[in-house]
Amino acid sequence: MEQKHLLIIGGVVCIVAAIALILILTGGTTLTAGTSVYENGVLTTPIHYDGEEKNVWFQYNIFRQDTLLGSTQVCESESVLGTLTKGDFTTELQIDLPPGEYKVFIYVLERDEGTRRITGFIQNIVIS
Repeated sequence: MEQKHLLIIGGVVCIVAAIALILILTGGTTLTAGTSVYENGVLTTPIHYDGEEKNVWFQYNIFRQDTLLGSTQVCESESVLGTLTKGDFTTELQIDLPPGEYKVFIYVLERDEGTRRITGFIQNIVIS
């Protein structure tokens, strides 16, 4: 029984250490995106960021879902300049999208360090 408790404690310690290592390597910052909304020719995505100010590109690639397994790219590497600051803000991409289902890929690239990718988001939107 005692060996079982030691094994459980050892597992918990490993998990906590792994989480701490991830936070140290990423600087403890978070960058999240809310649900994108398309309205009046503008695709708006809410962003939340906890970290130091960074100049970034928001790069968009958008695919129209034609069938369950088939899609057509309708927007390739459309970029929006932005500055990540602590808190909530939105990105806006002006684009003409007809009604349909779309898969939106948003990549966040750091401008100051040779366009290093910080993160990416994939979202599904439906335009009626």
